[in-house]
Amino acid sequence: MGDQLAVFGLAVGAGLGVLVETWLVVSIVLTLAAAAVLAFVVLPGQGRVLSAAGGPPDERAVTQARSLSMTTGIFALLWATVTVLLIIRPGSTTGV
Repeated sequence: MGDQLAVFGLAVGAGLGVLVETWLVVSIVLTLAAAAVLAFVVLPGQGRVLSAAGGPPDERAVTQARSLSMTTGIFALLWATVTVLLIIRPGSTTGV
């Protein structure tokens, strides 16, 4: 389903003639960066924190939880930036 939505979004962007506009290119790059952070940092970090949560808290578990907190914040910041870019569309020439 997600792949179909991506293809639909690219088709709509091509139909509007905005695929070369900076705000959209930056949004696509930031979306890919957010997906990479989620897949390669956040999800494995969650697994490590959850496996350490079963035992008594130690320094390693606390460090992993702090690291996960930081990376999920980065992930959220990337998505917030994408959302703002897609709403405000700085420099857009579509007039919408």
